Amino acid sequence: MSVGCFLDKIIAMLPILLFPFLILFLAILVALIFALPAINPRLSTERMGWILALFPAAAFGSIILAYAGKPDGKALIFSLPWIPSLGINFSLYLDGLSTLFALIVTGIGVLVVIYAGYYFHGDNTSWRFLTFILIFMTAMLGVVLAGDLITLFLFWEGTSISSFLLIGYKYKDEAARKGAFKSLFITGGGGIALLAGFVFIMVVTGVSDFKSILSSGELLRESALYPVFFGLIAFGAFTKSAQVPAHIWLPEAMSAPTPASAYLHSATMVKAGIYLLARFNPVMGDTDAWFWVLSLFGFATMLTGAYLGLKQNDLKALLAYSTISQLGVMVALIGQGSEIASKALVIGILAHALYKSSLFMSAGIIDHETGTRDLRSLGGLRKQMPVLFILMVVPALSMAGLPPLFGFLAKETLLATATHPSLPASVDFLFPLMTVLAGAMLLAQSGLLIRGTFLGQPADPKHPPHGHDPKWGFWLAPAIPALLSLLVGILPEPAFLANFLADAAKASFGAKVKVSLALWTGINVPLMLSILAITLGSLLFWRLMHIRPILAVFLPRLSANALYDGTLRGLDWLAKQATLLQHGKIRFYISVMLVATLALVLALGGLPLAPFQSGNVFNWPETNWVFIFLRISALSIAVVASFISVKLKRDLHAILGFGVSGLAVAAWMALEPAPDVALVQVVVDILATIILVLTLTIIPRNLRKKAQEFTLNQTRRGLLRDGFIALALGTVVFIVSFAALELRPRENSLATSFYAQNAKDLAGAKDMVGAIVVDFRGLDTMLEIMVFSFAALGIYTILHYTVRKAANSEQIEPEERQNPLGEPRGAFGLPTSPFLHLLAYVLLPLAVILAITHVLFGHDQPGDGFTAGVTISLAIASWYIIFGYNAIKAKLKWLAPVRFIGIGLGLALVNALFGFLLGNGEMEKGFFTVIDYGAWLKITSFLPPGMVLSNALIFEVAICLAVMGASVLILDNLGHPTEADKESNALLTQIGQK
Repeated sequence: MSVGCFLDKIIAMLPILLFPFLILFLAILVALIFALPAINPRLSTERMGWILALFPAAAFGSIILAYAGKPDGKALIFSLPWIPSLGINFSLYLDGLSTLFALIVTGIGVLVVIYAGYYFHGDNTSWRFLTFILIFMTAMLGVVLAGDLITLFLFWEGTSISSFLLIGYKYKDEAARKGAFKSLFITGGGGIALLAGFVFIMVVTGVSDFKSILSSGELLRESALYPVFFGLIAFGAFTKSAQVPAHIWLPEAMSAPTPASAYLHSATMVKAGIYLLARFNPVMGDTDAWFWVLSLFGFATMLTGAYLGLKQNDLKALLAYSTISQLGVMVALIGQGSEIASKALVIGILAHALYKSSLFMSAGIIDHETGTRDLRSLGGLRKQMPVLFILMVVPALSMAGLPPLFGFLAKETLLATATHPSLPASVDFLFPLMTVLAGAMLLAQSGLLIRGTFLGQPADPKHPPHGHDPKWGFWLAPAIPALLSLLVGILPEPAFLANFLADAAKASFGAKVKVSLALWTGINVPLMLSILAITLGSLLFWRLMHIRPILAVFLPRLSANALYDGTLRGLDWLAKQATLLQHGKIRFYISVMLVATLALVLALGGLPLAPFQSGNVFNWPETNWVFIFLRISALSIAVVASFISVKLKRDLHAILGFGVSGLAVAAWMALEPAPDVALVQVVVDILATIILVLTLTIIPRNLRKKAQEFTLNQTRRGLLRDGFIALALGTVVFIVSFAALELRPRENSLATSFYAQNAKDLAGAKDMVGAIVVDFRGLDTMLEIMVFSFAALGIYTILHYTVRKAANSEQIEPEERQNPLGEPRGAFGLPTSPFLHLLAYVLLPLAVILAITHVLFGHDQPGDGFTAGVTISLAIASWYIIFGYNAIKAKLKWLAPVRFIGIGLGLALVNALFGFLLGNGEMEKGFFTVIDYGAWLKITSFLPPGMVLSNALIFEVAICLAVMGASVLILDNLGHPTEADKESNALLTQIGQK
């Protein structure tokens, strides 16, 4: 089968809703490729931007195709089973509302990626930012296209994490770090509340998919839990969309690079909460709680952002507060629950995305070209930057709500909503008044933006700003949304756009909505109020320089930073109280856990231990006394070795005793018989022993001596205490183990019969344990290797930044690591024999061959990818013991543990996704669905007998690589030269001189 046919087959099997995600995944990979040393220096950032922009453009086109192909009046749904036992699927849901947001996400994304290429001109590390922005784009697209509550939540959290990376991109800047943390803290807290709200909805409805939930409006509104899940979901949406008092994170997020601000804080991330509320409006709206909570918080946010924006001198901060004001408008519109409000909502969402993204990018160009965005240092740039002046005036007028811009239509529909007769009489004056005041202040903000930047004389005549219009590619990105803001207003009403927005409004309202984009609707109350807002805004702008000091004096700063700071102080206080118990003494922790476990077992026990109840304790099922003797011998050796390891005074001897006890347990498991478990126990025990031996080389001798003295020179009271704890632990383990053995079904076990009958048919494995590990519980295994890998990376971090930076007396300079006699030295810095060298040279290739055998045939025989990875790690560990760190680095240059971890985890994830996306044609698609790649590619006849090229085999390879990488990473740090090498170097130098 040719590569082209193979790709065609894959594409034909993929649903169209997956295409945008696959395209963006590919874009992320390309961005990472741009980091390669062979490519990065030869490719300008501008070209990087243009190349990567092709991917969101393709995603934009695929969304249009998907929308065009969906049935009229219905949503396009794609769903795959994910956690069937809980009724949770990975689902995508495309209707008018999600399409509107998806097109904004990808459309503005195209412009931002192009813009970022010029913004980071000459920065070879800009691939990092481009990667982060593409990851965020993927997560945001997942939020608006999610068709399941859990799917939405996962993508929601993805936006929080990726936005944290973008806001804190300049991680050396303290303001960037603080802004990123504040954003993650507030939006992350909202995410936890959101998850809780979703769980309550699932409890009430019994489902998690949007198709079912959107038809359960009466059930949700009449539920006694409605106030609970509504409050939790509203809290999550408010934190994301910067509603008062959670708005404080948005201005401080302006420390992010301007491309991030233009994307996250105008068109995408801050709209996630808006999308969420609009999505739930048909089923949770039309209640008093919905109306008052969303209306009051929305209008309060609208006024707060409009007021605080008047006091800003930073261009991006001014735009941030105007964004907060507009987000408040959108939340208030959702709360109204009327047809006209839904119309105003979709028009406002699109208009705001266009003019605000253009303004943010223009502000970034000013900062980039002049070196500042402070209004107190700008002014008079109209002649120096005429093109940018035009590009900034158009969206600023749209933000001000002036005709004939798209923003004017958004303001008109907002005023029509605020004066709609369906509103309660108690607010029929208040809502229009607040809307007019906010509109006036936003107009003044727009005027301040233009006058302070381009008009008049420089604010500081002695140091006037110097700037010029940038390259056409730089201003192209803000020019397109600015032009669209103008064209929508001046051209005849585009029917396709009106129909599309009507479809989006229908999804938010829950019924048909008519949308008209005509600017002129006659002389009416909204028009009169609009004229009033323009008049008040013009007067305010005229006297703004005089009014701003008055506002600062007579009006308090509307900020919730005190609440945020108080929350952090409260958490610090709670953490301090926790340290009264969590004081770092591991002995105390273990003692408490063991005693508490014993108490729980005794208090909540009542376990029916049949042998004790019947008096027949020694009813051995095994009649072969040889096997009984061998089992008793293995257990006796384990007990004696464990006791000896405690009593021995030398650390090395104690570790060896510990290793012997583990091997004895492995022997007992082999006699059970449980060959798979025994094999794992053997390799893990040997590896653990080697790791402990290597650990001795990095622990200073004085600390080891002090620990021995503390352990061996205990008082009688301490010995009694430890003896009681040990006895408690033994009792707990005995009771639990005995109960587990007695309570398990021995003959009619449903689990055993299921695995025995289905291991071959469903998993393609003769070995039942292998089928469970790789197929039936494949997700567990993947998560376990992820945990193991991350633990290794954590150990690497701890050792790298503590052991390497310990006291100077324990540091070894590069020249001190050289062996004066030119002989290889082992882990303890002493020469090793040539026989051991030969043994190591033979052992490593044999271990690799054995590991390959385990991987290829472990699905049918004892052994798997885990044992294969540990087997190779054992051989490499012998090299650390025999040759030492320096020889390993010189002889095994291919040994890059972090790379192995990355390849293993990536391969495991991609392999699992293939089953999720493609299936095998016989079963439902899902993670780890068995796929015979050999049969699919028609190469089975070329494979060795007994070998099946399935995704299980690929998973075994991934496990092997990840486990080997993680193990070697630990060995790499523990085997690093330390004080022992320094002492040995000095000794060998003296010998060499003699």
